[in-house]
Amino acid sequence: MTEITVTDIPVSEIDLSDTGFRITGLHHDIEHLSASISQYGIMVEPLVFCGSDKYSVVSGFRRIEAARYAGLSRITCRVMPAGEKSVAAMAAVIENAFSRELTPAELVRATALLFRFMDAESIAKNATAIFNRPLNTAYINTLARIHAMPDSVLDLMDEGKISIKACKSLVSMDAETMTEFLHLFSLIKVSSGIQMEIIAWAKEICALEKMSLSTLIQESPLGGKESDEHRDMSALGKQFKAFLAQRRFPAVTAAKNQAQEHIKALELDSGLQLAVPENFEGLVYAMQMEFKNMDEFKTRLNRLAQLADHHDFKSLLDR
Repeated sequence: MTEITVTDIPVSEIDLSDTGFRITGLHHDIEHLSASISQYGIMVEPLVFCGSDKYSVVSGFRRIEAARYAGLSRITCRVMPAGEKSVAAMAAVIENAFSRELTPAELVRATALLFRFMDAESIAKNATAIFNRPLNTAYINTLARIHAMPDSVLDLMDEGKISIKACKSLVSMDAETMTEFLHLFSLIKVSSGIQMEIIAWAKEICALEKMSLSTLIQESPLGGKESDEHRDMSALGKQFKAFLAQRRFPAVTAAKNQAQEHIKALELDSGLQLAVPENFEGLVYAMQMEFKNMDEFKTRLNRLAQLADHHDFKSLLDR
């Protein structure tokens, strides 16, 4: 069992530039933590590794950065002895994984860190004790392959713009296509499920129309746009998905637009909502009715009865 000592260390002797054990993303907002440390001190001592001339951080990068920002000259740390880097690597993961659930990017970084000292089978065998969750060998190898992708993928993961599942789809692509998809996801922000739809539809369109992904992006609402944190990336994601849907499924998109025109023409009360079958693959329509009292209930029923003779309602159902 590794002997860990608790020692008061000069901040100047801690090498924050050595990020070899870091699995968290870079944190820029440390003012609040710094103020807390100034007032109450560090509640949980950072874990450091005793190097040849300086200490390397194993866990607690943000706490040490905040302490330095607060002007502290010395901080109390837990110190691991020199020569036990493999143990330090496991400790870096354990310290984070048992305090909270690791983010996708942290999971990838943690796996890559452990791969420096262990193989996939050994990591899988000890996963519950290290990651606080079981991981199989195939998934561990997938995480390692994602880590080998361009550096931007981890930045996108830290920003919540790309999921492990989406990365798994990209990892087997050629370098140019992979880079274009990563650029695409730097411009938008959508859920993991929609990311998968976008990847599938974009690949199909490019194959059917014999065009590159970069050309498709240029022809989309994203054409010529650069990543901008002040831009509404969720709205852009919806626009791009709608563009792909129209391009990949023009008949379905046209039918949806026509259906919306018919529904709009019905001029339904705010308490009535009509839903058409998803992608018109079914035959069941749904009408949602809301009311607050008996009078509203009767009004809604009368309005529903009137719909049976409405031209646009008949046109909507006659398909």
